[in-house]
This record gives sequence, structure tokens and C-alpha cells, in this order.
Amino acid sequence: MNDEELNQIVQRISNSKKYRLMKIPRETILDLLQIELGKHPKEADAIKMVKAKLHNIAAPYLDALDYEKAAQELEQVLSSKDRKNIEDICIRFLQAHHSTDERIPYMKDFYAFIFDKIESPCSILDLACGLNPFVIPLVQFPASTSYFAYDIHQPRIELINHLFSSLGIHGTAETRDILVRSPLQKATAAFLFKEAHRMEKRRKGATRDLLSSLNVDHLFVSLPNHSIHGKYNLRKRMHRLIMESIQGLGSILENKDFSSETLFYIGLNNGKA
Repeated sequence: MNDEELNQIVQRISNSKKYRLMKIPRETILDLLQIELGKHPKEADAIKMVKAKLHNIAAPYLDALDYEKAAQELEQVLSSKDRKNIEDICIRFLQAHHSTDERIPYMKDFYAFIFDKIESPCSILDLACGLNPFVIPLVQFPASTSYFAYDIHQPRIELINHLFSSLGIHGTAETRDILVRSPLQKATAAFLFKEAHRMEKRRKGATRDLLSSLNVDHLFVSLPNHSIHGKYNLRKRMHRLIMESIQGLGSILENKDFSSETLFYIGLNNGKA
């Protein structure tokens, strides 16, 4: 299949009703397509698998935000400069995503554990960030923190950038597929929260590939303790995933168990942790 034919399929998928509004990066769809075309003789079967993996990656069922409306509401609240209103809307945005909604009850303890390990000033890479950056006005981040967030959902990234610019948060959010182009810049710490297990569904070994590319002093990875509806206990499986992903790259220095996830503090061989 030549480049023109590949581009046509990528365009067709990205313009489909399901993914058009999410503006999934071309690099993500192309990466999935090239992998699946190598596995399936029939083009239709490859495209079917691409769409199935996109569903897992995008996980639209976990995010209840109307981003156009959310952007308008955020603009109005930020312009008022009322701290309580800003905190309220950030909590509401965090509640819109299953992952961050679960974390709200223990959010301060979660980040206290992290910042107990990190020296200030610091720079943070938030990998596959989701709505995590909306925690910044709610938790005592060091004032000198530089925050760089990455996600494949463009409307989400635009919303986060508006928060950053309005509140004077140093850093940027970028629409990027971290499994195609991992961030290579030196940073104090990287966050990868409740995402590694989903990355493995896309490509086995993806977590290890990503972690091996990072140039950070501290790494914090969290994984869920149970399935979304609480039916299955995932602790053993998630711990095994971490151990396989860091074998030869580093070690677990400490871990802390919360009600819905376990947070692993990992020392990489190329870092100082």
C-alpha cells in the first residue's frame, strides 16, 4: 500500500463521526494502521482492528465533558479571578473523567506523597494527562513548577492550555501521541497515571518502550486496583505489569496504596531517584 492510499484511509477514519470531534492525531491513526496492516491480509480486517484500538485509546465513555461549553465556562470563571469558583470548576472537570473522579477523595494525599520525593524547583512531564492538570489549582504545587502535559485529545489540550495561560502556570499542553513521539527533554519527574495497562492493549511492551526513552530523575506510575465497575481485583496483574516494564531499567523505590489505585515511585537507572 502506497503513501497516498494510507493517507486516504487515515483521513477516512479521522473524519468518521466517532472521532471527528476528538481530533485524534494523524500520527496515532497512522501508527495503528501500519501495525495492523502488517498483521492482517485483508485491509477491512486491519481497519476494524484500528477502530477497536482507537476506542480503547480514546476511551470517550470515560469523559463526560462538552468541550465547547467547558471552554466558555472556564473563560468566564477565570476572568472573574475568584479562587473558590476556579477551584469549583476544576473539581467539576476532574469529576468528568472516571480516572480523576476516583482520585478526588484522596487527591491531596496522593500529591503529597509525590512532592515529598521531588525537590523544588521542578519540571513535570504529565504523560497521557487526561484531565490531571486541573488538579494544579487544588493542590499545593511548588510555585516554580514547570508543567508539560501530553494527550491525543486536542479539545482537552486546548482547555488545559487556557488554564495554564490564564493562571500563569509555566509550561504547555501539547497534542501528542507519546507512543509515537515520546518527550525526550530532561525533567525532574514524569507522571503516568492509570494508563500503562491501556497502552499495553494497544501494543504489548509499549510501557517499557516509553519508560526507557524518558530522561527524568523521578518516575511516578499509578495503576488501578480494580476494574471500572469494581468486579475484578487488578492489584496482582498491575504489579506484574510494572515489574515487567521496568526490568533492567530501574526498580520500585516505594509504593502507596489508595482506594482505587496504587502509586509506584520508581527509580530509573538513568535518573537520580
